[in-house]
Amino acid sequence: MSYQYHLPRFAKGCFWESIGVASKQMEISNMATKIALIFAFTLASLSAMAQNWNKTNEVRTWPDEKIPEEGHNPNLDTVRHHLKLYNNRGRSWRYVSRPADKPKKLDFKLVDSPAIDQQLNETYLASYMLYEKGNVLIDKISPLSRFGDLIDNQTKLYSMSLGKSLIGYLTGHALCLGHIESLDSPISDWPVVRDSLIGQATLRDVLNATMGHQPYLTDNETLKLSGRNLNQKSIFEIASYDLADTNPGKKRFAYGQLPPNVAVNYLAFKTGLNFQEFLSEVMSNYVGLEDTLAFNHDATLEIDGPLKSNFKATRYDTLRIGIAILNDWKADNCVGRYLKDIYATRVTKGYKQGDGFSKSYGGFFHADYSGVSDTVLGMDGYGGIALLINFDDERIVYTHAAHRNYNYKKIVLRVVEDGIM
Repeated sequence: MSYQYHLPRFAKGCFWESIGVASKQMEISNMATKIALIFAFTLASLSAMAQNWNKTNEVRTWPDEKIPEEGHNPNLDTVRHHLKLYNNRGRSWRYVSRPADKPKKLDFKLVDSPAIDQQLNETYLASYMLYEKGNVLIDKISPLSRFGDLIDNQTKLYSMSLGKSLIGYLTGHALCLGHIESLDSPISDWPVVRDSLIGQATLRDVLNATMGHQPYLTDNETLKLSGRNLNQKSIFEIASYDLADTNPGKKRFAYGQLPPNVAVNYLAFKTGLNFQEFLSEVMSNYVGLEDTLAFNHDATLEIDGPLKSNFKATRYDTLRIGIAILNDWKADNCVGRYLKDIYATRVTKGYKQGDGFSKSYGGFFHADYSGVSDTVLGMDGYGGIALLINFDDERIVYTHAAHRNYNYKKIVLRVVEDGIM
């Protein structure tokens, strides 16, 4: 037997029936009004919380220890926390270049820029450097109250996507030193990848992120078959399990970590499994780094492809890499001609991937930035870390951050095109 609520029975159409019905209707109406008010109040509270969260000192975290690049406005404590987390990434750093005996000298002719100072004081920009025609014009770090206590000129700064471009630059050196014969031959000479789609790719396919690997990943880092992040596996593990006996999909641009991880380990194979010596030869003897530069890797043997395209270097040494790229292009030497080749054979992205501002990609460098007419190659990555090189005006803009809420168009794109504001 079910319990039901019944109104008193009255004769149909009588006065008391009408009073009862009207009373009940008023009760229901009042209840609906209360529910509507509660719902509206809840929505307003949630909205206020979302708007004011960034004004509190509460630190918010995400599972991958990275602040999502869009749709979030984190507070300062959250960004500071993630800057520390991001800079402490990496499982092992065994592959380290030697400091140069005679580091590349940096010349300074510093000028003031209130616009850059404002960005450093009010946004999550942590470091800003501007180099032009042989001189550092701006060399700024965020105030101590923001990020200046976390970064100085000796801090080894971590980067993932700048590492992709660095691999592209190192490939040019391997080619010019005779370790690599051609960019347009399949890399099937590498036994580790021979029986996978990777072995069917040319080195240029790898450098342009057009290997046709996208059907086998759920996003740019997660492998479909094993469900694991590809940065947690060696190239041998990926090629012999996740990509075993696979054929490439459509060879279109697909931004992510797999192509640069393939490239850096192919360099290790082609340099006789002596990547560290090759790295020192380029970074120390050629570029002239003052300090060490280290590449991340996992614990497996070099023959298995453990290297990751993530590196750590000081801000001055990262700038030195940009200067070396600029000088090679200007000199039109072997590496410079390689850089011009990868620029000439760059591919269209087709949709927003990577940095979100450039339209094409070649040799792990971004190109064809919106609003920029000069010849520019960009090392551009997560959180507002960027190093853009203008070959026409001999200018470099280098920024470091943990969240890109600063005015990128104004202080990166406009400055790399037109110079200091």
